[in-house]
Amino acid sequence: MLTIFLHVFIILTSIVSKNDTIQSHTEKKPNIIVFIADDFGYGSTNVYGASEELIKTPNINKLAKEGVKFTNAYTTGSVCTPTRYALMTGQYSWRTNLKKGVVNMNDPALIDVERKTLPKYMQSLGYKTAMVGKWHLGFKEKKFNNLLGNIYPAPTDYGLDYSFALPNNLDDGHKVYIENNKIYGLRSDKISPYGKSFYGKQYKGYDAPQRVTEQVTDDLTNKSIEWMKSLDKDQPFFLYYAAAAVHHPIVPSPQMRGKSNAGAYGDFIQDIDRSLGDLIAFLEERGIRENTIIIFASDNGGDIPNKKNVMPENFAINKGLQINGDYKGDKHTIWDGGFRIPFIVNYPKEIKGDQTSNVTISTVDIYCFLADYIGNNKGLDLEDAPDSYSFKKAVLKPNKFYERPPLVHRDAQGRRAIRFEGWKFIEEKNKDTNKKMNAEMLFSLTKDKKESTNLAKTETAIVYKAKNYLSKIIEKSSKEIWKNN
Repeated sequence: MLTIFLHVFIILTSIVSKNDTIQSHTEKKPNIIVFIADDFGYGSTNVYGASEELIKTPNINKLAKEGVKFTNAYTTGSVCTPTRYALMTGQYSWRTNLKKGVVNMNDPALIDVERKTLPKYMQSLGYKTAMVGKWHLGFKEKKFNNLLGNIYPAPTDYGLDYSFALPNNLDDGHKVYIENNKIYGLRSDKISPYGKSFYGKQYKGYDAPQRVTEQVTDDLTNKSIEWMKSLDKDQPFFLYYAAAAVHHPIVPSPQMRGKSNAGAYGDFIQDIDRSLGDLIAFLEERGIRENTIIIFASDNGGDIPNKKNVMPENFAINKGLQINGDYKGDKHTIWDGGFRIPFIVNYPKEIKGDQTSNVTISTVDIYCFLADYIGNNKGLDLEDAPDSYSFKKAVLKPNKFYERPPLVHRDAQGRRAIRFEGWKFIEEKNKDTNKKMNAEMLFSLTKDKKESTNLAKTETAIVYKAKNYLSKIIEKSSKEIWKNN
């Protein structure tokens, strides 16, 4: 009798164990790639309006076709650093000491090492984390002359298990990569300044491999794949891929040179698409594509230089490419051309494809979307990601009503705007209201998407409401004022 009981017990235990294994497999956390292109305007892909006669973006097109495409997505800043800070922290950058502009080449780290960043949160959920690409959030505790020696803080001090970073941008004066907390491939402490970057300053001249601008896209793509390949197949990972393109200088790879009909700028756009395609191809070869969330977005709108006859961006525009769609302004400005971006969420395993949503979302919301979708917000306190809101509802049911609480933007000069309930209010730049562009402005986004008619003098009740909202949000975090709908 005892023998029969033991035999039955072993069989039942085996069945339970097997079911547990099946359950844990089906509940395996998804991998995540957050792909942020640089200076990549709203109209710079076929799925957002660019003609295939000028450029071809098949991988981005497919990502949208098989996912959710947002047509009303924005950044928090119209320049690089504010968006990258908000992505990492879920907080507006103007709450720090960076009230305008961006982090410069020798500036200290902007993020407080004690803050619970998005990578730290992902680590708490059991993820391996990495960042590859453009950092632009500063290094070290104080302003510095060079990046020799061990760097603290470095990206790996913010919850990243691995990082391979361009310190600032494609052609910054450091001209090297930073791997984890050291200059990549550094041979000695010798410094020999040489040449000049796109911005007119001499390269530092570290005794280390100097970046080759035309090869940066491939360097970053290959490093990302190399890192993903190093992980166990069942290990969930979070990869923040910060592309260097299409920020100037416009230097497409040899593989893409001459492949578009929009000149070098069009070729460079196609490099972004090629890089995304290479990452997806690796996921497919690895057998993990179905269980990988990919978010594709940009850090701000496209840059339109003033030298209209000589710059590649303007050549593409003259060919008919509307890099920021038909929206007013570009990078640096307070207009929507500087903030409105392509934004795609793709997850084959769970999110229905071929959908479009026109709800308002922002790159600052990526933090809380992932925390909500994957972690059920477990472990998040009120002070964590204080300006971020989950758009999970809009991803799962894109046509169902979802209204984000008011969203604040800031331009390169530090001027703020607030978007709410179909309106956009821009604060007064200064007291010199003799210049119309310096005065406070109000636009109806439902009737005037090109921001051409200032209604501030007639819609006084809306202006009052907007200023009240802006005043509150400057004093308190967004989540202390508004709950997520």
